[in-house]
Amino acid sequence: MPQCEYVGPSGNQCPESVAEADTYCFWHDRDADKNGPEVKQQLEDKVKNQISLEGYELSHANLEDAWLIEADLSYANLSRANLKDGHLFGINLNGAQLFRTNLEHANLKEANLEDADLLGATLDDTDLERSSWGDNHVLRNHKEALTLQKHGDAEGAFAKYQESEDIYRKIRRRYEAVGLNDIAGHFFYGEMYSRRMQMPRFSSARFFSRLFDLLCGYGEVPSRIIASSLLYILFSALIYCFLGIQNGDQVYAFHPNASLMEDIKIFGYALYFSVVTFTTLGYGDISPIGFSRPFAALEAFNGIILNTLFMLTLIRKMTR
Repeated sequence: MPQCEYVGPSGNQCPESVAEADTYCFWHDRDADKNGPEVKQQLEDKVKNQISLEGYELSHANLEDAWLIEADLSYANLSRANLKDGHLFGINLNGAQLFRTNLEHANLKEANLEDADLLGATLDDTDLERSSWGDNHVLRNHKEALTLQKHGDAEGAFAKYQESEDIYRKIRRRYEAVGLNDIAGHFFYGEMYSRRMQMPRFSSARFFSRLFDLLCGYGEVPSRIIASSLLYILFSALIYCFLGIQNGDQVYAFHPNASLMEDIKIFGYALYFSVVTFTTLGYGDISPIGFSRPFAALEAFNGIILNTLFMLTLIRKMTR
């Protein structure tokens, strides 16, 4: 008998035999009815015998309470399937289609969910502890949006960003519900990024969202605020070196005829003044002159914002 013609992304061909007139076996035939009660038992037997279920067409299948521990269901189509209360520990769902799949109360601990499409999936009380989502926890729909955007399909990218925002939010809430807030933070970032990409390109909302991302990663990366603050302090110090600051009657500013050591000394004074201005300490020993005054006022204002943002971000991370 001829062999099923299905060849998965892994390069392995399905070993099942098919009838002469058929191309695909029962499991890889999209049109074959998988609603029978025997389907679950047959799948469980295959898993026990360590048979790969790669690419299986299981749309609408009733697999409630199925024992599919460490099963290989990579690239399988489980759209609208019922996996409620499923025992899916360590299952490989890499690239699987899980559109509107019922995963309520399912055990997905240590599951591989990289590039799985979870649009509309039910995740109520789903156990996602130690599940793998791929590098940087970027969802499949997000990657598809980036590809469409790269090829100039703005409408398609917009739709995919809507999908990714919805999925990110669901997964984030699931992790938050069980106290895994560090992991939830990755999905919160993806949610906010996806939301930003749906905003009008040159809108103020998108600008400030991007700025908030750069400064602190939407509150998830406090180190960005520290780096931004240090760069701002150094940049302001250079401005003061050119515009000038004073200590009593002594003016400190770069001069073409000054030596390298004198310029280093002037930069030291400017850096000191920049730090006390940014932190709003204001000792009063050194003050701005001329055009450096508005820059000093602006630095103090931005310093208050960045210092407050850092404290809020740090508190957010610590309370998690």
